[in-house]
Amino acid sequence: MAFTDETVRELLLSVGLDPAAGDDVLERSFAELDLDSLARVEIATRIQDRFGVDVEERLTADATPSLMKKLVTERLPATGA
Repeated sequence: MAFTDETVRELLLSVGLDPAAGDDVLERSFAELDLDSLARVEIATRIQDRFGVDVEERLTADATPSLMKKLVTERLPATGA
């Protein structure tokens, strides 16, 4: 299962990201996106449930969705033959 930019955007929208947020949302901090600690915990929980990857401790106010994507991608089990 891939963790794509679209997956990240869906997660952000599901926890309250303004749908009108610009194309630079992956590079802006969670604080800049007005996503508080509860939103970050919810995102981490959804990632854990869906992908089996724990990133909660790394999702600080200063972290970016781009960093979150990198953390998840690095920890996803390798697939293929």
